[in-house]
Amino acid sequence: MSEAATPASRSQRLRRLFTTSLRVTEWTFAGLRLVLFMACAFLVSWVVSYNPITWDFTEAQLFSLSAMSRSAMSALDQPVTLTAFVQGAKDPSVERLLKAYADSSALVDYRLVDPEAEPALAQAHQVRAYGTLIIEAGVSVRRADGPNEPAITNAILGATRGDAVPVCFLAGHGERVPADKGRGGFSAAVTALRQVNYEPLQLNLAAGQLADTCRVVLIAGPTTDLLLQERAALDAYLQNGGRLLVMLESNTDLPELEALVAGYGLQVNADFVIDTGRNGQAFGLGVQVPMVDSYQPHPITDGFGAMTLFSMPRSITVGTVPEGIDARPLASSTPSSWGETDFDAVAMSRWDEGVDRRGPLPLVVAVSEALDETPRAFRQRTGAAAPVGGPILVAAGDVEFATNAFFKWQGNGDLFVNSVSWLAGQEELISILPKEPSNKRVLLTEGQKALTFALLVILLPAVPAVAGVFMMVKKIE
Repeated sequence: MSEAATPASRSQRLRRLFTTSLRVTEWTFAGLRLVLFMACAFLVSWVVSYNPITWDFTEAQLFSLSAMSRSAMSALDQPVTLTAFVQGAKDPSVERLLKAYADSSALVDYRLVDPEAEPALAQAHQVRAYGTLIIEAGVSVRRADGPNEPAITNAILGATRGDAVPVCFLAGHGERVPADKGRGGFSAAVTALRQVNYEPLQLNLAAGQLADTCRVVLIAGPTTDLLLQERAALDAYLQNGGRLLVMLESNTDLPELEALVAGYGLQVNADFVIDTGRNGQAFGLGVQVPMVDSYQPHPITDGFGAMTLFSMPRSITVGTVPEGIDARPLASSTPSSWGETDFDAVAMSRWDEGVDRRGPLPLVVAVSEALDETPRAFRQRTGAAAPVGGPILVAAGDVEFATNAFFKWQGNGDLFVNSVSWLAGQEELISILPKEPSNKRVLLTEGQKALTFALLVILLPAVPAVAGVFMMVKKIE
């Protein structure tokens, strides 16, 4: 028996040994897989910690730099250092913002400093509160008004470009007031200009003030006409290289101002544009508020895809343009529009054959010097997508689009600031302004409120209750 049992026991031992070896192998490979997984997880964590990737899904891109700031950073030609004085040298929101600037340009560096840990540095920059930001570019030092994008971009531009560029609002003819914070004022536009290193000033030609100190002169909705000598002064200003932005009111008679722009081939028509094809009715406005969502190629509108609204704008016809001048419409109404000439029938406007002008009608026109070379040669030399010569003026048949009431609507503010930047010769600032959080509200009618209450408060809780009662009854049966 012992001899017969020996092979069987030996076979059992071999089988157990094989099984044990197999289990050891399985546990070994399981351990190796666990170690490999932990190593990969650690490697991914290490890579992400040093190279974080973020996505900004907010509608207004609140956690990303605006295209204008990125454009300004890409145009830097000297190193810039951003120093933020924060408690404990730690502030995630400030660091995230400053890192966005550093990521947008290799010339930008940043650091967070605790003013209590480095009192000498804080004293040298006269830091008296947490959140102070200092921008240094060479020997130039600027202080940002706060840890926010507009203030930082403005300070960087000030440090790298020097003093703010003066742009002047003409006064004395019933124009919109720059400091006015009401719906018809220009305070939002003034704030936006200061964010990109412009200094808005007031200009009164009748008082003997000269426009020569202004990079751009803005005429914002005058209700009375220029004096003859004022028109002559502005004409001389343009002839000597000045730039002009004209924004007109509807139903105003301004022969001197209209004659000034007519010298560059523009005819301002005595009408207001009605657009039944694309208008502001969806936003509680009327057909007398045309909406524009497509634009002609131009540096002002390069890459511009936002919609703009205009309130009762006058149409502008590009007529016979003098030699050496290029005039091109930027924004126009749709083919379903017309220029209404009856100002007494705003609410009941209709197309009158032979009286009203049929669309599309230009609402904004840019005038520049004609190119001495072909557009193709200009593109090859400069890389510009929409080649134009030196800027002269921009004429808009509406002033409301840039007022506080409409400035922050979609692309209205961008169109205004881009026009000023093109006229000022700072095309690198032509882009999209930083956006603010928008207050999104759902407005319901009384019927919609009643329907919502019935569905959510009555019907939705009642469905499971009725289903439960039905099941209990079926079970009892």
